[in-house]
Amino acid sequence: MGLVIVLLFSLALSSRYQVYADRPAKSDIIILFAGPDWDSRLLKARQLLHEGYSGYLFIPVTFSLYKAGPGRGGITAIRFTDIKPGIDLSGSRPEKEMINVFFRKNWTAYRFPRYYEATNVEMLLAKKSMDACGLKKAIFVSSPYHMRRIKIMADRIFDPSYDIKLVPSHIGTLNRGLPASWGKLKQAFTECAKTIWFLCYELWDQ
Repeated sequence: MGLVIVLLFSLALSSRYQVYADRPAKSDIIILFAGPDWDSRLLKARQLLHEGYSGYLFIPVTFSLYKAGPGRGGITAIRFTDIKPGIDLSGSRPEKEMINVFFRKNWTAYRFPRYYEATNVEMLLAKKSMDACGLKKAIFVSSPYHMRRIKIMADRIFDPSYDIKLVPSHIGTLNRGLPASWGKLKQAFTECAKTIWFLCYELWDQ
């Protein structure tokens, strides 16, 4: 584990490691992960939806399910029973509650440990929802620097029977050499620290 930690911190210096991308492919559902650059993530997810890569978009942090709506880029809220009649999932869409409060309620309802990292919980909620609907193919959308950590988690949470594609909101020049600013470098180290935390408590849970 010590060697893994040293390696991850070394690789955090390079945005080439942090950025990971698959080619999008036809999937059962698109999963959108929450984060500070929310607008660009949502824009990418909507783009994939309207390009026909999937018929559904799920946002775990709000337990919200959508399908492509009328008009360019539009989406329409639906329920999981629209995918599979009779399905029983305890999460529901927030109404007047703050999203972070609502997310914590779902976190507790599914009895995930409090020390779990938020992205890990989002992914576990996505898997539970996919399993309940019998879905095996998904596209995960998030920011470029978030994708390596998502891949590490996905490789451990989803077995080979699933087909998971990771598509960043954008790439641009982010995969060339060192991060361009102190903010990006800080973000890279934060991602590294969260990855190490996930790997540590994964060992504790075994």
